[in-house]
Amino acid sequence: MMRLSGFLTILGLTAVVAGWPTGRDILWRRQTPGAQNVVYWGQNGGNTVANNDLSYYCRSTSGIDVLVLAFIYQYGGSSNIPYGGFGQSCYVTSNGQGQNCAGLAAAIATCQAAGIKIILSIGGATSTYSLRSRAQAEAIGQYLWDSYGNSGNKVVQRPFGKVFVNGFDLDIESNGGSSQWYRYMVAKLRSNFAKDPKNRYYITGAPQCPIPEPNMGVIISNSQFDYLFVQFYNNNPNCALGVNGGAPMNYKSWASFLSNTPSKNAKIFIGVPAAPTAANGVSSGSIYYATPSQLASIVKTYRTDARFGGIMMWSAGFSDSNVSNGCTYAQHAKRILVSGAPCAPAPAKTTTAKTTPKTTPKTTTIAKKATTTTAKKVTTTAAKKVTTTAAKKTTTAAAKKVATTAKPTTKTTAKTTAPSKVTTKAGLPIAPRATTGIAQWQQCGGLGYTGSTVCAYPYKCVAQGIWWSSCR
Repeated sequence: MMRLSGFLTILGLTAVVAGWPTGRDILWRRQTPGAQNVVYWGQNGGNTVANNDLSYYCRSTSGIDVLVLAFIYQYGGSSNIPYGGFGQSCYVTSNGQGQNCAGLAAAIATCQAAGIKIILSIGGATSTYSLRSRAQAEAIGQYLWDSYGNSGNKVVQRPFGKVFVNGFDLDIESNGGSSQWYRYMVAKLRSNFAKDPKNRYYITGAPQCPIPEPNMGVIISNSQFDYLFVQFYNNNPNCALGVNGGAPMNYKSWASFLSNTPSKNAKIFIGVPAAPTAANGVSSGSIYYATPSQLASIVKTYRTDARFGGIMMWSAGFSDSNVSNGCTYAQHAKRILVSGAPCAPAPAKTTTAKTTPKTTPKTTTIAKKATTTTAKKVTTTAAKKVTTTAAKKTTTAAAKKVATTAKPTTKTTAKTTAPSKVTTKAGLPIAPRATTGIAQWQQCGGLGYTGSTVCAYPYKCVAQGIWWSSCR
């Protein structure tokens, strides 16, 4: 099963240099044009809780391109009004009314302003939904558009108010004999999309990986999808990601299958669990989990295929719980899509031992007659300056005394690595030039980078995009 219903949710990150990707980033974008990172948000399962603020995942550091709201999980039967819930707050009642959804609506608008697509998902793994007829499928499709699309409809309930989503996702994991009717729901949605040509809308689906697909195969064969988030997990021994002894991946079989359907131009996304327990909510699901390095190898195999769309993961909460090398799983995935490799570990820190100068006074006395000598002052400053004040000689009345006190000498055991302190006329210290640091052309910043940002003199750390800065 892909997802477990229940109100839970979202993700967090590192700072990044803003700017349009260039250099190495552009190279990867040419190889994988438009590859996107898709994350489900809203419900998680496995006692995992995500950030309830959707906009948290729409920051430039999140690495996410598409957020799928999960789920509208009840519809059909005796009612044509779909309902469900998203996150820990927003719930849509059986009459279509939104409760505590104003915050989510505002977050959706924020995300869309940042260029993030927001898709509304219907279905899910543990839900109650079915279709009885073509008429019901079309009625529910129309209601979805009226309630969540840019319909201008003021009669039906609109949980997000004037805010509208960028498309609809079908995650049908239990069709109950309804497969033949979904094509009419999709067709009804597409006919409404055509009424709003100023905006681009998408139909996406999240089928299981076996072919024939038992729940969505008929739907895909008779409907036009834009993106297919194929779940390459929870399906041993038929298919999986081909890691940890699991079943081999059947990406090419999917490409072949789609070539003879209305979805022949659909992009195929590699669907993965975002943490070891994400596949089914328990530890046994770890066999389906690909580490960031394993995921990079998988993507490398398929990224040049024209149908490759990117990575889909379940889910935001699981990604948040799975941090390595300073990156969440979602950030690793985005890094892989852009640069071909996951976030790198921080370089080991090195330290340089410092040596403290020593000053040793040397005294020679002719031991004929007792002499008492009191030094007034010996001052030494960091091997730079030695000030000596002559000793004061005292002779007792009992006998003549002859004494010689040598001037103190300074002995420095080693050169200190600390640079000499230089001051301005105002008495403020001037930082010495760095004699060590990151070499020219080497990385000094970018999303997921956790190493030093100090370049060797005379180079400076220059941002060349979101993912890469180098010393120049």
